[in-house]
Amino acid sequence: MAILLSVFALQIPLSRAAGRCESLLQLSLPSVVITSATVISSGTFSELPSEPASGKTHARLPPYCRVVGVSTPVSKSTIGFQVWLPLQGWSHRLHMVGNGGYGSNIYYAQMSARIRAHDTAVATDTGHRGDTLAFGIDNPEAIVDWGHRAVHETLMAARGVAARFYESPPRWSYFSGCSTGGMQALSEAQRYPADFDGIIAGDPGNNRTGLTLSFLWAFQHNHRSGDDVHEIVPSAKLLLVHKKTLEACDALDGVRDGVINDPRLCHFDVQTLRCAREDNEQCLTSEQIEFFHAMYSGPRDMRNGHSIYPGFPPGSEGVIVDPGQPLPGWSEYWANPDRPREPQRVDLLRYWAFHDGNWDWRQFDWGAAVDAVSARIGPAVDATSPDLAAFRTRGGRLILFMGWEDPVGSSLEAIEYYQQVVEQARGESLEARRAATLAFARLFMVPGMGHCAGGPGATNFSTATRDSTPPISDARHDMAVALQDWVEHGVAPDTLVATRYVDQSQRAIAFQRPLCAYPKSARYVGGDSRQANSFRCVNPLSSGGNP
Repeated sequence: MAILLSVFALQIPLSRAAGRCESLLQLSLPSVVITSATVISSGTFSELPSEPASGKTHARLPPYCRVVGVSTPVSKSTIGFQVWLPLQGWSHRLHMVGNGGYGSNIYYAQMSARIRAHDTAVATDTGHRGDTLAFGIDNPEAIVDWGHRAVHETLMAARGVAARFYESPPRWSYFSGCSTGGMQALSEAQRYPADFDGIIAGDPGNNRTGLTLSFLWAFQHNHRSGDDVHEIVPSAKLLLVHKKTLEACDALDGVRDGVINDPRLCHFDVQTLRCAREDNEQCLTSEQIEFFHAMYSGPRDMRNGHSIYPGFPPGSEGVIVDPGQPLPGWSEYWANPDRPREPQRVDLLRYWAFHDGNWDWRQFDWGAAVDAVSARIGPAVDATSPDLAAFRTRGGRLILFMGWEDPVGSSLEAIEYYQQVVEQARGESLEARRAATLAFARLFMVPGMGHCAGGPGATNFSTATRDSTPPISDARHDMAVALQDWVEHGVAPDTLVATRYVDQSQRAIAFQRPLCAYPKSARYVGGDSRQANSFRCVNPLSSGGNP
């Protein structure tokens, strides 16, 4: 292996690299066909016409071998994947990047970041093409592929490809993803604990059935019976409540910076905005107040009042992640943007759960139907088991992160899941179970972050998840490097430094904040509020907020 690595370090001629790369076309792996293997030496990669970001170019790439293949582990399963293999200076790491939504698109920006770090970069199309849920109609195997099998099978293929190309298997395997990628991450830790040494699960949509029902809950509560057109709460009222909530709770961490540091400490009451007379832009009607209460409480089982999915915390109502976004906060996901007269993702219920194109979501039974949805699709798509014993025993390390202002999935869902993991840990006391969990899994809550990235807070802290590039790629500023340090050197991350830029493209730093391992969060202790070292990690819910 030392001879091989030294040859690669000497930058072998591209003609020789091309032959080594092309030989992968003859690679024999179970249920796998390699369809192309090409050396990319131009330093750039342009996304293909069939990709959502067609024409987007990724630059500053070292020479690499780009492998495209298909895995067919079962009938009706067609899992597309890509493996990018750097030609020089291989880190001996394989790093797979996750997906988003229900789309088949590959995040090439994250693939490019892994190649720049000299990792073998891996991704999958999750077993289908397109971004609608139609792929699951009468095709349960495609749902299983999307839910969890595509990641596992892609990893198996990628390991074989890397071992053949480098004549040595990867020493470490990592996975990073956000949203659906976060679901994939937790599914791996739960279902396939031997797959990855280190996992990053961001804003995970792991309670997929509960999340889908929360979209339905929001739509039903924001429309009067029989009226699917007119919203009870327009987007402008979301901005109003968000503004008033921020005014009331911004300074709770000791500094006013446009960010609610920990919404659990925010007790702003929307009742204070009740209209004295007629409805206007600066007040809420009784009907609108009821809607906000429904969103803060989350969907409930009407048989017993039990929570189906956590409600949203204050501060997530009207968050603006990007100045150009058309809808603020919750309004991005409370209706289907292509069919605004129906709830977001209702096709999952229509086609996957009830197998009926004429199924009427308006008549949903918030009792027996909840059980039916969970029983029919939960086993394939949910990743909610807190039992991570096998992953922990094997030596796996898990980092979760969640944006406090995520308007898509409730940030409280990540906390509830992590607390369930703590409850499963060994230990006679809560502190012992927390310590046992911190030894292999840590959660970082990100103030002022929307869904996966962006928002008014310091949200740049990872080269491995989308739109979150830090100013420095080291273990203090880059979650991907911090995970590597934890896996490879046993150095667990207590804090990370997150950055907010004045301008995302120019990378001028506006301010930085420490991200603290849960249950701690940052509190201002004095000094320049733009500096991360002016904050201290404390437990905000403990007596006196002691560290």
